[in-house]
Amino acid sequence: MSMIKDKAMDFLNNGGFDLDYDEFNLPKLDDMDTILDNNVHVWEYKGMSEEEYYGIDKNEGRTD
Repeated sequence: MSMIKDKAMDFLNNGGFDLDYDEFNLPKLDDMDTILDNNVHVWEYKGMSEEEYYGIDKNEGRTD
């Protein structure tokens, strides 16, 4: 494995998966340690709310 791939997999296995990152959605290499230290979820890293990131409609299913 390359050093970059090792760094990415270490990031994911050490907490990145828990913060909703995956192999296709990674932060910059320089940001990985800070993200894990501060528990920054993927949507926060991208400057979005969880609802915006996942496309959740807050009004879906409401009847009022």
